[in-house]
Amino acid sequence: MKKLHFARLVVLLALSGAVAGCNRDTVMPELERPVRLDTDEDLLKDSVYHYTYGFYLWQADLPDWFDDIRGHTRRYNSADKVLETLKGYAHDEAGDPYDRFSFLDRWGTVDAEIQQGYAGSFGLDVRYNNETDLYVKKVDAGSPAYQRGIRRGWQIVQVNGISDLSLPSMEQDNFTFLFGALDAGEISLVLRKPDGEEVGVDMQRANYRLVPITNQRVFNVANKKVGYFAFDIFVSTLDNRGNPTRMKDELDQLMAQFEAAGVGELIVDLRYNGGGAVVTAEYLSNLLVPAAVGNDLMYTNKVNSGLDGFLRSYGVQIDFSDVHFHKTNTLNLNRIYFLVTEGTASASELLINNLKPHMDVTLIGEHTTYGKPVGFFNWNILGVDLYAVSFQTFNSDGYGDYFSGISVDKVAFDDLTKDFGDAQEDMIAEALYFAENGNFSSENRSQQSNGRTRISGNRSYQINRSLDRHGRKGMFAFPNRAMP
Repeated sequence: MKKLHFARLVVLLALSGAVAGCNRDTVMPELERPVRLDTDEDLLKDSVYHYTYGFYLWQADLPDWFDDIRGHTRRYNSADKVLETLKGYAHDEAGDPYDRFSFLDRWGTVDAEIQQGYAGSFGLDVRYNNETDLYVKKVDAGSPAYQRGIRRGWQIVQVNGISDLSLPSMEQDNFTFLFGALDAGEISLVLRKPDGEEVGVDMQRANYRLVPITNQRVFNVANKKVGYFAFDIFVSTLDNRGNPTRMKDELDQLMAQFEAAGVGELIVDLRYNGGGAVVTAEYLSNLLVPAAVGNDLMYTNKVNSGLDGFLRSYGVQIDFSDVHFHKTNTLNLNRIYFLVTEGTASASELLINNLKPHMDVTLIGEHTTYGKPVGFFNWNILGVDLYAVSFQTFNSDGYGDYFSGISVDKVAFDDLTKDFGDAQEDMIAEALYFAENGNFSSENRSQQSNGRTRISGNRSYQINRSLDRHGRKGMFAFPNRAMP
């Protein structure tokens, strides 16, 4: 095999990308897809097999193609197809593939989002409130959508001239039209505001800085202080030189505010958080865990037996040793409420799983989280980033097999008509009820909201699974080292 060229390493638990180093004040990088020469696809196909085999958590389940790699890979028309085939070999007891996660990133956007905190998109995402009505579920601050005035809770009436946006219509092509429109370079929308006014908006995707903490406040409940913050993405707390980023500063400031307010219970809203940097999940675990935990075990990793030797053969070392708590702040919580949906994934699940053995953790939301206890690191091949699942995490109780998601303690459904931090929003209201009464309510909050009929509970979960699965779900670790 020809020698492959690669630039730098990125370890993750489920999003994607690789990027050059920068500090927190770096000018925003260009995130548009670059024009470049065609990749040598045959060499890329061979390399995807070679490196996936070396990195793969489920290496023992992969076929041995080393007698004639090219003879096997030529059956596929792209490297992506090779990887999709390899993902199908390891199965759970029900016969379903473990690997829903490995992928090739041909444009390298993950690092910009996760390590640098920048994105390039329209900055909005969507959900169904019933089987016919599509709504804006969130808008990134500073994004094109935000600058045009679009907000959570607006109904989408038309996309690129198409008015039939009902669930049955979008399901016919497995949401290809809808996802294609949301991922394109430009989009034309007609939206209906909560007051009934309709507006037309034409937008082009653009670059903007991510604001992961989208809302924060302190509630006074039954003579105690209950903090709240909505956290949208685990942007890295360290850059690739090991220097603190804006994310670390913002988390430190937020926790200091909660300490000063005397917060004893905390609501962490992760309902749409698909993951991000492992180092941020570790850092937030340390900020939230009780001081009494000391230096107890946080989590362990599982990798294939030959991974260390394989990496060393390329002059690379990655530390997969046990991770222990190291608390430095004085916030001492009695209970944490995590608000979740099936879109809550990867680094979000790592945070929840890290804390469960050490404190009172309560989950409120739509049945289960996404189910991604595994991660990967970035390997750049001919300008294409390979993310092959390489490690699985287990908390201090030895639990890490939540491929079907982490179950909630109380079912409550996303109320699209109310903003993050609204005490009347269904999930938040349930957490506040528990904080006041010491138990969950018996109320079914899923049917009506501001006079609008909403999807019944189980149907809501089924409908929005497809939308929540849109995009990468990840836990990424970014080692402070470069490949030779």
